[in-house]
Amino acid sequence: MNLIDLSVLSEKRRDILLLIGRKPGSFEEIESLLDITSASLRFHIKKLLDSGLLEEESGEYKLSSMAVPIIENLKELVDSLAFFEENMGYWMNHGLTPVPDFLLERLEELGRFELIEPDEEHMFEIPQAVMEYLSVSEEIFAFFSCMYTEIPPLYSEFAKKGLKLSLCVTEPIAERLLKDCPIETKILQEAENTRLFVCSRNVNLPVFVVTDRFMLIGFFQSNGGLSNQLIVCSGDGALHWGRELYRHYEEVSEPLQSRGLKTCQNPETA
Repeated sequence: MNLIDLSVLSEKRRDILLLIGRKPGSFEEIESLLDITSASLRFHIKKLLDSGLLEEESGEYKLSSMAVPIIENLKELVDSLAFFEENMGYWMNHGLTPVPDFLLERLEELGRFELIEPDEEHMFEIPQAVMEYLSVSEEIFAFFSCMYTEIPPLYSEFAKKGLKLSLCVTEPIAERLLKDCPIETKILQEAENTRLFVCSRNVNLPVFVVTDRFMLIGFFQSNGGLSNQLIVCSGDGALHWGRELYRHYEEVSEPLQSRGLKTCQNPETA
């Protein structure tokens, strides 16, 4: 029997290895923490001892030096599978191509998240739960390729309050901001703690926000339609992952002022 059969394909042995990887223990301690009979546990432990994945010392079982890197990778695999299985329907129906490969490989870092689903009448309105998160955030980084009517006035108010803002939009959205929301855009352009960027790439990511309190991301459906489901999470891993995603798009963007787009004029003198 090879190591893959021993450590991965057998759920019982996988559970034993992951448990001992967290904390070595005696036979009785392992048995008390797993849903397994004594006879079955003895059988599986013997297999793992014979394979060299486990060692016994003074009645306590621990991972062998060979097993340590194997179990670390196994834990990552199990975490990834659990992450996708928990919301399989969502991942199957949404396109993840906007996420670069180096972050797609670490999607499980989002951890547990909430799926917020506004009804169709309020699809372009900011959900109340998100507004509550934004109201207590001190720094906000956001990417948009869809025009949400509440965003310009809301973000201009944030800018007036001195919040640290970094906003990255696609070129069509930048043009609409300059044309349709000149007052709000001028406030954003002139605010000391605000940065505006334009991404010329065709990024199919309708909305993405990460702050010091939470992360929100929405994907288009696999068929190209706009989804009304938003992922919201607030764990440290998710916030770190979100900042990396924002930096990725900021790095392939340019400041609004350096683009060939017409900048805002004072509406009173235009």
